[in-house]
Amino acid sequence: MPLDVAVFLENPGKSLPIDLHLDPEGTGSLPGDLRFCEGIHVTGEAFAQLGTLYVRVSIRTEVERRCRRCLVPLRSAIDLHESFEVDVPVGAISVDLLPQALAAVVGSLDPRPLCRRECRGLCPTCGEDLNADPVHSCRAPDEAPRRLGDFLRS
Repeated sequence: MPLDVAVFLENPGKSLPIDLHLDPEGTGSLPGDLRFCEGIHVTGEAFAQLGTLYVRVSIRTEVERRCRRCLVPLRSAIDLHESFEVDVPVGAISVDLLPQALAAVVGSLDPRPLCRRECRGLCPTCGEDLNADPVHSCRAPDEAPRRLGDFLRS
């Protein structure tokens, strides 16, 4: 949802309220396993000065990602307070705050999420969750590991 900047440009230097609900779906620029469980709610205030919109907002949303070790889904509530500037092109009647909101949300996330500190991950042989079965033991794979040289000799 674009922000109508006409009222900001007509009142330069005057802070005006912002209350937007942004839809992050279809952006195509999200990291692989990141999924938004709800839209991005942006509230705060902004003012325009010399073709730039100065924005101070609270960004709230909920995201889901996967644990880096066991791949269990993790939900995180996001509540950020951000300030940023948006250049308003000459003659523009609206600007899109979604790129700045997405950058703030993605930048606030842990790049290597864990479901818990002591997560044991997945069995490298069969893929079973080692947190669910701590005494798990796999039989050795039927084949011995092959090396590149084995394929070249065949």
